[in-house]
Order: sequence, then structure tokens, then C-alpha cells
Amino acid sequence: MKLKITILGVITLMSFVLTLQSCVENDETDSIEITVEPQELPATIAGNADFKFPEQQSTILGWLEDRDTVKITKHAWGIWQGLTSKSNQVYNEDTLLVYQTWLGATDIKQACADGDSTAGCTAGKSSLEMLESPRQQHHTFGTNVGENVDLDDNLFVTVSYDPNAACYATKNMIMNQSTIDSKMNNSGGIGRIDPFPNSAVTIKPTYYLGKVSDKYIQIPAWKGPPSNLEQEYDTPQWGSFVYADVTNSQPTGKIAVPTSDSSDTPPTSSIVNIDEFIHYALDEEAAAFMNKQQGAGSVEAGDLAILVAMHVGTKEISNWTWQTFFWTTDPSTPDFPSSTWEAGLKPTNLTGAAGHYAVSTAYAMVWPNQPVEGGTNEGVTPIIGYNPYLEPGLSKFNNYNRLDSTYQYGMQSNCMSCHAQAALNRDSGFFGYTGDQYIDMSDTMFNGWVQLDFAWSIHGSINKDK
Repeated sequence: MKLKITILGVITLMSFVLTLQSCVENDETDSIEITVEPQELPATIAGNADFKFPEQQSTILGWLEDRDTVKITKHAWGIWQGLTSKSNQVYNEDTLLVYQTWLGATDIKQACADGDSTAGCTAGKSSLEMLESPRQQHHTFGTNVGENVDLDDNLFVTVSYDPNAACYATKNMIMNQSTIDSKMNNSGGIGRIDPFPNSAVTIKPTYYLGKVSDKYIQIPAWKGPPSNLEQEYDTPQWGSFVYADVTNSQPTGKIAVPTSDSSDTPPTSSIVNIDEFIHYALDEEAAAFMNKQQGAGSVEAGDLAILVAMHVGTKEISNWTWQTFFWTTDPSTPDFPSSTWEAGLKPTNLTGAAGHYAVSTAYAMVWPNQPVEGGTNEGVTPIIGYNPYLEPGLSKFNNYNRLDSTYQYGMQSNCMSCHAQAALNRDSGFFGYTGDQYIDMSDTMFNGWVQLDFAWSIHGSINKDK
């Protein structure tokens, strides 16, 4: 009888596991591979009665007409809750967050190159996304000042598409240059790709890497912008750090005080548990990919990818909604480009590591909100919205700013304005970034280009020979 119960228990357990993840037999290796099935952003959030996704465009445009930043911010927090909620997918014995189940731009690029129009709609993935430098250069992975501390001021990113965006992308072969060429306006006017569906979401998670073998990992900590915004202000210029304790030996919920001390023995007040960050351990495949970029032996399986920032766009309105999230030392009083009042709108049931991030929104380029076409930069107020870990280090912009000619740096930018510039031509040209201003999507400056529906990820992933 015991044997029958044991066998039944095993069968039941196996059945339960198979509901969480798919298993595929690899004929070459005669092994079983686990496939993660991408999960959609939840349409509703338990304990957040005001949130639904996708929201009606007319509703969001009403918020913009009323300049209702409270409803905008609450919606952004609901999106964050959905992204960071637990999925029903397991990888390496860890339950993945919803956003971690999504296909990456590299997956979609390969599917487009292969001509697989259904991959974005049906394919899963067998690993988490590979991390790459956000710039076209390679960095050394960390420099130890002592055996206890891992110094690493290098950002690594991935871009991922939710199942709706991924399905659209492969159905339309949107990352092939031939598709872009087919959308060119042969009369010299503006070309446009077909728009993403209103349920589409694209994200840019941004991580710092830390060695698990070190007790503390030094992470640059944002303390707000400097008084002079007309400069590059990348993480090395901040001179402000916290230290993540990989052993989680600090009091739960401790608020770290940033320090300029980069010694081997950081002040206790600046140490915070690693569990105050969303993070995961690199597997063998991810480590091998990083070593190919950074040099052999730079990382090893088990080293930690620590989420410090994430850009999020949703196609709920024509120009997409834009919200960006960044880790902050005290989530109740984050510095600009977030604020205490925005933190005060955070849902009370958003706790744990996900509750340690701040929000900044850019659902419009300027106030009052302008139409998609035919608006103005006259008599408007700028909306500044950027992520401290991504934009402040941007170089001087090379385009004309119709709102304010001094807006030429990352801390003077707006997510929507910048993504409006996403465009390609037959030469895979780069249209350029911009500081905050209203961008008219019918502006003649786009003549001869194909607008990419605000998706810089297409520009960065184009298959030029396809």
C-alpha cells in the first residue's frame, strides 16, 4: 500500500510540474529540455481594483486631457505589479516573474531571419535572456578592491516583448530589412510599419552583475540629478554607492544610506540585503555568453544579475504609454525623476523586492498633451522623464530641439519624445535621439524614413540581409 501511495505521489508531482513548464526531448543529446512558456501581463491585479490592462485609449487620453497624473501613476504602478508578479513558470527551480518569461528581441530577430512567422506566437524559451552591454563597447567585469567586495559599474541589458508584441513581430517579419524596405514611401514621404496591437508591451530590464563569491556587491545609488543638467552624468560620476549583502545578513527592510566610501569595508549603514533587489543567478549558458563578451573567466554560473532599472512601453495609446522604474535606497522618498507623492500612490500590496523601486512616467511629451499629428511646441510645459541608470550618461544630442535648444542631454529627455524618433531607411540609418520636445509624427523630417512605431528595439535588431 505504501508503494502504491509513493508511486501515486510521484505521478501527481510530475503532473503538477508539467503544468508549470513544458518538456521537450532533444534527439541529439537524448536529454529533456525545459521550455518556459511566455505569460501575458495580467489583465487585472488582486488588491488593485483600479487597474485593468489593456486600458481603453479613450480613458487614457481623458487622463491626459485632465492632466490627471494620479491616475497615470496608479496605472503605471499596476503595470509594474503585473510585470513583477509570479508566473506559473519555473526555471532552475525558481518561479519566474511574468516579465522573465518573455521572448527577447534576440529570439525574435532570429525567428525573423529564419522566416518563422509563428515563432513569436507559439515558441517558448529554454533559458533566460542573454545580457548585453547597452553601448557598443566591452567593459571589464568588476574590479575587486578587496576579497569581500565586487566593484561593478557596468550596466547590462536585454529587451523583451510580451506574447502579443512577439506574435505581431514574427507575423510581420518586422526585424527584416526587406519588411522595412516594403514600407518605404517611394514618393519621398513618410513610411510606417503596421502598428503593434494595443495589448503589446515591450521592456528593457537593466542589470548590474555581481560575483556571488563576494560578500558585498557595490552598486551605484542614485541621489538625484546635479544642479547642472547640461552634462553627461553616468554612474561613475555619481560618487554614491550602496552595498548588497549576498548573505542577507542585514535586518529585513533595512534602508541603506548611500555613501561615497568605496573601501573594502563599507559602512554598515550603506549595506542592504540582496533580497531588496529583484535578482537571479546566471546559469551556465548566460555565463558563457557574458564571458564571450567580457573575456574568459569574467563571470561564472551563480553570479548575480541585479535589476536596477526597467523601461516599459505599452501600446494602449497610439504613442504608447511610457513608464520607467529604478531601484531606490528609500522607496518611500525617491529622488527625481520620481517623487514622494508618486511613491505614495504605490499599491499597499506591492511589497518585497518589487516594492523597492521608484516610478517615473511620460504618457505625453509636453503639457498640455498634443495630438499625434499637427501639434505645437509653443506655449507648452516640458515633461521630463528618464531613468537614472540609463539616460543621464547620454552624449549631447545632434538634432534641433523645437521646445528648448538647451535640451541636449539625457537628464533633459522624455521617453516618448525619444522613441518617436525610432526610424529606419534602406541604409539602416540612425535618426538620432532627442531631448524633451513635442514630435509631430507627420513632420517632414521623417520624409524618406520608415517610422518604427516608437520601437528602437527594431532598429537595434534589424536583419540587414533579410
